[in-house]
Order: sequence, then structure tokens, then C-alpha cells
Amino acid sequence: MSPPNDVLILGAGVVGLSAARRLAARGVRVTVLDPVEPGGLGSRAAAGVAVPSVRLLDDPELLAFVRAARATMAEDVAALGGPSLCRGQGILRVVPDAKSRDLLAEKAAREPDWLGTWVDAAKVQELEPALEGTPLLGAFATEEGHMVDTEAYLNALLHDVDKKGVRVRLGEGARWVTEVEGGVEVQTDRETLRARTLVVCAGAWSGGVAGLPRLPVKPMRGQMLTLFHPSLRLTRVVSGPTYLAPWRRGEIVVGATEEDAGFANHVTPTGMLHLNAAVAKLAPKLREATFLRAWAGLRSVTPNGRPLIGRYPGMKSVLLASGHAGQGILSGGLTGVAVAELVEHGRSEVAAAFEPEKVLAQLAWNPNGVAS
Repeated sequence: MSPPNDVLILGAGVVGLSAARRLAARGVRVTVLDPVEPGGLGSRAAAGVAVPSVRLLDDPELLAFVRAARATMAEDVAALGGPSLCRGQGILRVVPDAKSRDLLAEKAAREPDWLGTWVDAAKVQELEPALEGTPLLGAFATEEGHMVDTEAYLNALLHDVDKKGVRVRLGEGARWVTEVEGGVEVQTDRETLRARTLVVCAGAWSGGVAGLPRLPVKPMRGQMLTLFHPSLRLTRVVSGPTYLAPWRRGEIVVGATEEDAGFANHVTPTGMLHLNAAVAKLAPKLREATFLRAWAGLRSVTPNGRPLIGRYPGMKSVLLASGHAGQGILSGGLTGVAVAELVEHGRSEVAAAFEPEKVLAQLAWNPNGVAS
């Protein structure tokens, strides 16, 4: 058995590495395990749209958390690499007709500054010429939010935690977790590790860690594709039923589907038909763009859309940070802050609304045993 750690983290995605980074800065001995290389499978597959979703307007506490996360992400991005980690700034939430505009404005009435400024169709096309010919009434425009290069972001986090002394063991996953006196033991493919605290940040895989009670965290597949047009670029996220956004080297990313497909993370003809139809409608000038690449990733979701951040139900020495759905890249840094507070103080005010037992009580969740 290896020498004991203060904290073991399962998952080298944005949440896990953000937590490791903050804990290590406070002198905590941290080891991160991830069963794949280069780690962070779910985070690396994400397009990186760092913008609060419109659907969060139905959950004021979650919206407040995600909005607060923007400042944390801005600090992290600046410290880790600045502009090299981002593509584009701001968002256009496009609206097809007056009824849709009024419904969206009514929904956002409690957050009057959230949608931004209304601009008509002519202004939309002036801001983003790639949308010329799109049948729109207009859009709500704001400069808040941006696209994050998830590969660069994860690699910068890995480099930073390495400098801080975090041991990151990629290609090594947890086969079984056992709670013991004074902490936990984690059996991996190579050996048994011991720690005072275990933090489960395994994304879509968090609800079925072997040895721990099962939780209602499941995968939601998102398919994406990239296009290139020699004379058309985007400078911001264009959000409708799907989104278009700036990608690497002038490309445009289109995403994303939302499919309850289990852990099947492959691209499907149906998914591509959906995304290509969205392109044809939202940006007719891109119909002749060159198709470059398609891929799929797995978001971690819960039945009520709320993340689980806090003490793992039924365990004394295990914490949980998962279920962020499409907001994980944006809120990963603030979740890392919350995890560090939980490790040090046993509580976190910033994530109090997402304490797992509280969220699961809202779902009337009754665990059906231990994952195996």
C-alpha cells in the first residue's frame, strides 16, 4: 500500500483538477486518478460554451451559482493562460418571432440585465455576417460569456497542478472503494491507495463508483460537429435551439444534441441530421461550408438538473461533485472552490443549495444498494 494521501480525487476533468489545484495551494497532499489518458474524457469532449443556459432561469439558486462561477472562471483562465484559452466573446440569443421574444423576456424578468440588449435582424447580421439570410426577428446580445478551448484549459490545469505537487495518475481508475477507520481505501488497477478524504468528480460515471452507494447521476450524450467556410467566421456564440460558436483556426462548431443514450458516446446519423438541419436553418450561408469533424461527449446529469456538491450520501469520508450537465466547464472552477472548502471546513456556503442529501430528498431518491 502506498503512503497515505490527504485527498484522493477521482476524475481529471475541469472539476477534479480545479479542486486539486486549490487544495494543493493550501498544502494538502493530493492524488488524482483517471482511468483514461490524457484524462478528463467528459471535459475534453465539451465544446466549451461558457455561458449560463436559458433553462437556468427556472432555477434561481442554480443560476446564481453559475453566474458567480463566471468570475472564478475568468480568474482561472487569466492565471492559466489568458486569451490563449478562449475563442470569441459574448453571445447572441437569436429569436425567430415576437412571441418568442416576449416569452424569453418574461422568463428573464427577475434577471433584467441577464439577456443583454435587444438588437434587430439587421444588427444581428452586421454583428455576425455568417447569419445573413437567417429568418430572425432579432436577438438579445451581451458581451458576457465566451468559448473556452477545453483541450488547452485541461492541459493548462494539468501543468499547473503538477507544478503544485499534485500526483496525477492517468490510465489508472478506481476498481473498488472501501471506507475504513480514518478515511478510505481505493483499490486501483495497480495497488491500494489510502486517503483521509475521497472526492468523486468522475462526471457521468460518478453515480456508479464500485463500493459506493448508487446515485442518480447518468450520462447525457451530446453530438457536435465542426465546419469551415473560407469567408465566414464567428466572433461570439450564437444560441438558438442549437448553437454555433467560434472554434479553432477559424472553424465553426455546431452543437449539441441531448440524448439519453447511456454510455454510448458515438456519433449517429440521426444526430448529424439534426445538427445539419439546424445549420441550414440558422445560418443558410454555411450550407456550402466544408464538413470537418464530428464527435460525441457525455455530460453528467441528475433528474432535476441540479449538481451534487457535498458529502456523499451514506459515507463519512467521501465527497461528491458531479451532475453539472452542460454547465460543467463554466462552473468547474467555483465547484473546485466549494470542494476545497468542504475538505477544510466540512461545509461550503457557495454550494449549500446543492448538498447531495438535500437534492436527493427533493427527488425522493431511495438508493438501491452499492455499485459493483
